[in-house]
Amino acid sequence: MNIAAKKLASAGRDLMPLEFLRTAAECLKCVAHPHRLRIIEILFRGKFSVDDIASMCELSQPATSGHLRLMEAKGLLRSERNGRVVYYSVAEPQLKGILDCVRGRCVTLENTAK
Repeated sequence: MNIAAKKLASAGRDLMPLEFLRTAAECLKCVAHPHRLRIIEILFRGKFSVDDIASMCELSQPATSGHLRLMEAKGLLRSERNGRVVYYSVAEPQLKGILDCVRGRCVTLENTAK
């Protein structure tokens, strides 16, 4: 067995299962939208109502609700009702790493373009 084949065989043991990667890709597709990333950014600062989030994102309430429902259905956000108002918060703290990656990459790209 040559060196490349040995490296490949060794690396294969450390690779994530494909089914796990399919689930991860679905999660990443869910957050791969500028408004959803902004919503996540906002919710890392606290719990907010749909109307508050819509205002901060400069979106309509129905559009904001749609984004929130999608991310909640994927388990990324949670909601809690207080009377007539529903408040949203982050359910997956690992999303912070995705935001950090995006922020770091965008800063790098912006600096490279200058």
